[in-house]
Amino acid sequence: MEYTKTLFIGDSIVKGIVPDNGRYKVLDDSYYNKFTEAVFSPTENKGRFGLTSEKFLKNIEKLKNSDADLIFFSIGGNDCNLNWKALSENPESEHLPAVSKSDFERNLIAIYSFFNKTGRNIIAINFPPLHAEKFFTYFSQNLNSSNILKWLGNISRIYYHHEAYNSIFESVTRSFNVDMIDIRSRFLREDNLEKLVSIDGMHPSKEGHDLIYREISNHLLYTAVQLQRILNLRSRERVLR
Repeated sequence: MEYTKTLFIGDSIVKGIVPDNGRYKVLDDSYYNKFTEAVFSPTENKGRFGLTSEKFLKNIEKLKNSDADLIFFSIGGNDCNLNWKALSENPESEHLPAVSKSDFERNLIAIYSFFNKTGRNIIAINFPPLHAEKFFTYFSQNLNSSNILKWLGNISRIYYHHEAYNSIFESVTRSFNVDMIDIRSRFLREDNLEKLVSIDGMHPSKEGHDLIYREISNHLLYTAVQLQRILNLRSRERVLR
C-alpha cells in the first residue's frame, strides 16, 4: 500500500527532543528525521513538548483538515507527570498527576473514536521505558530530593507509575484493534538500556531513536509482506474458481 502523506502525533519524544547541557534540543538523528529520509511521500511532525492527551483532545478537530492518510500516534508520558517542585516543597500533601489514569483512559477512547471516523490508518507507538534512577537524579537536582523520596517511598515507584499509564495506552489501543509497535519491550530486551535512554531518564538517546526507527521500518516491511501475501492468496483463489 502506498501512502500520500504520513503524520506523526505525540509529545516531545515524537518531536525528537533530547537533553543537551541542561537544556533541550531536537535531535538531528531522531527517528522521525530518519523516517523522512527513507520515504518518498511527504511527512509532518506534530510532536509537541509537554503535550498531554487532554491538550491534544481539545484541538483534535483540526485534524479533519489534514491530508495525511497514515498517522503514527503516541501520547501519555506527560499525562503521568507530577509537579515535582510542589511535591518537594510539601511532601505531606496530596499530589496528583497531570491527567489521572481514569481521565487518560477516557481521553484515549475519545481520540481513537475520532480516528475511526476519519478513516485513516493509525499505528500506535507505546512508551519507551523510563529509567527511574536517571530520572530521579535529573529532575531533583535543584529540588529537595529527600522530601521527594519521602513522598515516593522508593525510586522504583517512578517506573511503576509510568508503567501503569503505558498499560492503559496498550489496553485501549488493542480494544480499538489499532496496530501497535511495541518499542517498550524492544528497549527492555536490550542489554544496553543505559545507552538507549538520555541522561534525564525519559527521552530516548540517539541510540534509542535508532532502535525506534528500526522497529518502525520492520513493522512497515512486515505489514507490506503480509498484505502482499493476502493479495497473492486472493489472486490464487480467483484462479481456482
